[in-house]
Amino acid sequence: MFLALLQFIPLALAAITPTMVIFITALLAQDGNAKRAFAVVSGRFLGLLVIGFAALFILNKLPENPVSGKLDQPEALPAIFLIIGIGLMVVSAYNLIVKKMPSDGSQQSMLSRLKRLNAIVLFVACFATAFVSVRQISLVIAGTAIIKETTTNSSEGLLLLIILCLAMIWPMLIPLGIKLGMGERGDELLGRLRTWMGEHQQGINSTVLAFFGGILVAKGIAGL
Repeated sequence: MFLALLQFIPLALAAITPTMVIFITALLAQDGNAKRAFAVVSGRFLGLLVIGFAALFILNKLPENPVSGKLDQPEALPAIFLIIGIGLMVVSAYNLIVKKMPSDGSQQSMLSRLKRLNAIVLFVACFATAFVSVRQISLVIAGTAIIKETTTNSSEGLLLLIILCLAMIWPMLIPLGIKLGMGERGDELLGRLRTWMGEHQQGINSTVLAFFGGILVAKGIAGL
């Protein structure tokens, strides 16, 4: 289990998503409580959990060697790491070279529309977006492959899956922690965090995806 947790670290760092952090801080700045921000976080967490369950189910259906208990096809898991790692690096290059950052005006317009939605709608929307986020799906699949690789105990695998999904949303939990822990005193800090994330989101996205995509590629190549 400890080995799996160590391997979750690069995945958790690759899960840093400035856009979602900006959205959470914007909701917290507007609301007197964290109800809608919590709806966003819990919706994303539940969506990732469903994806993780599905990925684990598929991996558990792959044929295993009856003696070792490992996948009968030794290239299966390294291939997963290799494909996902290459995918993350491609997305990183796209973000850096091709994708244009939206203007401040368009971002503010989008956020203002989203901030008018109630908690239930935000929960459902963020649950649904988990299924179209290439980054999040890729990282969860990589994480479930790590779980499959490191444990055969179903209870331990379930616990690791919950920890994995929490690791996927930890950047969104930071603004919530600041608001709940500091109250109104944390509003200025949240404002600075939102501004900094907005200014550097393209660089953050590209850097974390390229670096940790490279880690997964190396892990995949080493296992082939």
